[in-house]
Amino acid sequence: MSVDDNIALVRRLYDEVYNRANVAFAAEAHAPGYRDHDTTNPDEVVDHATFMERNAGFAAAFPDRRVDIDDTFGGDDRVAARATLHATHTGKLGDIPPTGKPVRVSSTIIYRFDRGKVAEEWEIFDVLGMYRQLGVPPP
Repeated sequence: MSVDDNIALVRRLYDEVYNRANVAFAAEAHAPGYRDHDTTNPDEVVDHATFMERNAGFAAAFPDRRVDIDDTFGGDDRVAARATLHATHTGKLGDIPPTGKPVRVSSTIIYRFDRGKVAEEWEIFDVLGMYRQLGVPPP
């Protein structure tokens, strides 16, 4: 797959999973053995099933979420995407009851591809900024 093909898949992944709530598309986009390295929990590596579980919880807390891709670039088997989440906190987020507050949260993810599918992700998500906007202390 070309870098342009990989960028197109990243863009479709954001649109399908985050903007259209078609989380089943992640199963098509993720390679066997997919891993997500989450900077908020650096000792934990997330597999596809855990990704799906976390995504469902976040979608329940922010059902109107929309993610805009601000920038993408790539080389070889990697693509970087910088994006902005826009959402309203209307559902429970972990132990945090709905606040009704809107959030705008930046993230950057580096994707590694294997045979045209996402094999790994390294995400930096402004969790602290999100909690500040919600008016709650981070856990």
